[in-house]
Amino acid sequence: MEKNIAEKVFDSVHKVYDKFLTFVTLRRIDRWQLELIDSTPLGNFILDVGTGTGEVLKKLLERGEGFKLIGLDVSLKMLKVAEGKLSGRKSVLLIRSDALRIPIKDGTLDNLFFSLVFRHLPHGKSIPEVKRVLRKGGYVSILEIGKPESDFLYTLIHLFMDKIFRPLGRLIFSKEEWDYFVKSVENAKREKELVELFSKSGFRVYSYSKRFFGLIHIAIFKKEAS
Repeated sequence: MEKNIAEKVFDSVHKVYDKFLTFVTLRRIDRWQLELIDSTPLGNFILDVGTGTGEVLKKLLERGEGFKLIGLDVSLKMLKVAEGKLSGRKSVLLIRSDALRIPIKDGTLDNLFFSLVFRHLPHGKSIPEVKRVLRKGGYVSILEIGKPESDFLYTLIHLFMDKIFRPLGRLIFSKEEWDYFVKSVENAKREKELVELFSKSGFRVYSYSKRFFGLIHIAIFKKEAS
């Protein structure tokens, strides 16, 4: 992720991001995030990468009080929204930082979560960083847009975003902001591609499921190699 662009985009959309996400997922985002959490074996030390407005952290807190939670994001304004949601929760630490340089010691974390974030990152740099901070036997849990196996269906989706969602998106976002989101969707992976990326780095698939006509992927990988 180019930090200057991502920071600018997400700073500018912090007030409308939750409502926009609810709208474009047809109010399913909460359900998918809960499924991601409930499908993951949780340890004590958990990092939510690209935490944004803190929704995943908020849902983790609803699952229990024994966790040490960290939310990381490049956008200060998004973190301010998260801080408001999580006010008074001493077990949560919010950090403004780049996901490619996580300020945490090697092998510290039990879990890393990515909710609609992973496609924004250069995988050649992000996966080694995930592996570095995650302990052996830890889990990385990803909720993400995925490319369907059918090229025809993918073409239809891209056309739908460009011709139908673009005018709606431009009512909320600037051209630069909307183009940033569309480009990120183009970086989405098919299931086989995502599995191969993690398998080559010493992870195995713990669970993998798809929702919303196969467009939403809920993938959990377990770190096996040191």
